[in-house]
Amino acid sequence: MPDKETTVALVAEQLSLIQDALCLSALRGLLVDPYPVLRDWDYGEAGQQFVCWTVMEHRSSNTGIAYCDEGFGPSDPWGLVFLSGTHTSIGMDSGWYRTLEDAFRESMAWEAGNPPNYEIL
Repeated sequence: MPDKETTVALVAEQLSLIQDALCLSALRGLLVDPYPVLRDWDYGEAGQQFVCWTVMEHRSSNTGIAYCDEGFGPSDPWGLVFLSGTHTSIGMDSGWYRTLEDAFRESMAWEAGNPPNYEIL
C-alpha cells in the first residue's frame, strides 16, 4: 500500500503525461491533498477492505478519483468513487482505469465542464 508521499509522486507522474492543456487545467483545479479512505472490496471475502487514496474531488457530483494498488489496482489503479453516502465501496471494474487522465475523462467532473457537442441536423 502506498503512503501519502508515494501517492503525491504518482499523481505528479500522471499529470506529466497529460498532453491536453484543457484536461490538465481542469484536473489540476480539482486535485486535493491525497487522503486515505478504507473502501469495501465487493469481490473478495466478506468485510474485505482496501485503502484507496482520494486524489480528486468533484463535490457538486459527490464523486472523485482514488488511487488503489489493490483490488483492480494492479492493472487499473485509478478509480471513480463516491465521496460519501451509501455507495462508497471500490465499485465495479468498469470504473477503474490505467491512467489518471482516463479516469478523469470518464468522470462527472469532466462531463460537467465539457458537455458533448451535438450536431444539429
